[in-house]
Amino acid sequence: MMLSLVQVVDSIVSHGCFLTECSIEHSVVGLRSRLEPGVQLKDTVMMGADYYQTEQERSCCLAAGNVPLGIGENTKIRNCIIDKNAGIGKNVIIANLDNVEEADRPSEGFYIRSGITVIPKNAVISDGTII
Repeated sequence: MMLSLVQVVDSIVSHGCFLTECSIEHSVVGLRSRLEPGVQLKDTVMMGADYYQTEQERSCCLAAGNVPLGIGENTKIRNCIIDKNAGIGKNVIIANLDNVEEADRPSEGFYIRSGITVIPKNAVISDGTII
């Protein structure tokens, strides 16, 4: 596990995570998760990843305009379940600000069940998305 300026409150963080300058509160962070600087995770379960992306794979992914595995810089997430191998971009807000109870948006990479946002396995949430 690589930790650098991380705040963890009442949470569980699994082995093999890369956490940099982020805040985790009342959450579970699963195996091989990656949280970039400025990420705020609250009341969330993040399942992690089945594999690591190398730095070269991440660089190529970003250069091509794609979203790598993990959670990108300055993203805020609350009341969410994130399944394995999800890629969530930079400056994303996942907070169900409109208090939607039920929604199906598979083409956009999410569902809402009982007010909780669910990001399915292998989903990609683009930079700047607000849910």
